[in-house]
Amino acid sequence: MIYSNFIIGFLWVLSGVVHPFYVSISDLVYKEETKSVQIMHKVFVDDFEQTLNKHYNVNLDILAMKNTAEIDEMLEDYYSKRFSVEIDGKLQEITYIGSELEENVLWIYQEIYKVRKPNRFKITNTVLFDEFDTQSNLVHTEVGGEIKTVRLVDGDETQEVEFDYY
Repeated sequence: MIYSNFIIGFLWVLSGVVHPFYVSISDLVYKEETKSVQIMHKVFVDDFEQTLNKHYNVNLDILAMKNTAEIDEMLEDYYSKRFSVEIDGKLQEITYIGSELEENVLWIYQEIYKVRKPNRFKITNTVLFDEFDTQSNLVHTEVGGEIKTVRLVDGDETQEVEFDYY
């Protein structure tokens, strides 16, 4: 994941020179001890702020906020409509946990509870697709230390990853 974040950062720097580059990163991590999948989304504030302002008819300045609790309701609603996970063929209920600001990045936290060790994830992520034609959403899925990554783009917003244990 560190390597992919480096590449995204490098591409982000080049994007100002070459062309706009829009990306979000999502990490899904299965936790055996709690039988849950922790989900962390990373989006750049300027892109996401533009999207929230448009969809919710507001005028946010996220970087000026002391904390992001005041936008949690919007974030929960936005992600509930644009991010979904099926595990082993069953659509999962995703619980919104909260968010935090880290410099120019917004972190959104979710969790899926009561999960047996999963074999197959079907992930749909259309975050920012309606705002940016070139949006890419990288999704890292980790089970038992094994990480699989998919890149979701408009027209290919749902993909599956499979883990073999037996």
